[in-house]
Amino acid sequence: MRNEFDDNDLGAQELMPQLINYCDYTYNLIFDQINNKDILDFGSGFGDFCTFLNSKGLSATAYEPNNIGYKQCISKKLNTYLDIKEIQTKYSVVTSICVLEHIEDDIKALHQIKNLLIEDGKLILFLPASMIVWSQMDEDVSHYRRYTNLEITKKLEQTGFKVESINYVDFIGWMVLLIFKMLRIKPKFNRKLTIFYDKLIFKHFKYLDVFFRKIIGKNILVTASIIK
Repeated sequence: MRNEFDDNDLGAQELMPQLINYCDYTYNLIFDQINNKDILDFGSGFGDFCTFLNSKGLSATAYEPNNIGYKQCISKKLNTYLDIKEIQTKYSVVTSICVLEHIEDDIKALHQIKNLLIEDGKLILFLPASMIVWSQMDEDVSHYRRYTNLEITKKLEQTGFKVESINYVDFIGWMVLLIFKMLRIKPKFNRKLTIFYDKLIFKHFKYLDVFFRKIIGKNILVTASIIK
């Protein structure tokens, strides 16, 4: 994982609290998969998800190796690690939201996560999906890939995990990106456009996920356990 955010990373992190509908929807989807109060968030960014979990009465610890993100987490009074070598505790649940796609060697990261879990622990991943809708925005925020169900399942199995559940999320977002691609529009990371999408599109069409969660979406939500 990189030690510093670039300008687009910073913009994306600062933007998240303004995406009220998207964050409320996705954070609650992930929260519904958590069955224990002992949680480590792997790659916490500015700590927004940890803050959300703590507001729900859980006990979330942040791991954020980027100095700017680490300072933001500390400023929010989150228990935060900067160096993974400092983490001596094993956790019942590890969450990781939109992190693995930023890591070139995601297999190594999955091994690291496995070492942070207790024997019966659970891993919850939220990742961008579908290389079909790869766009300039992915490049702007330094993505290495977008995942398919098959790819992330194989990588989890390769690192000693068993997938418990896997669903696509944000079908309407995938459709918007696909339309852009068909029209040869190359959307870049844009704060105003993203807020517009959250308020006027995602808010009203998020319920389409009920029909498409096994078919396609802009993101993938995966829960996995360690193979015994």
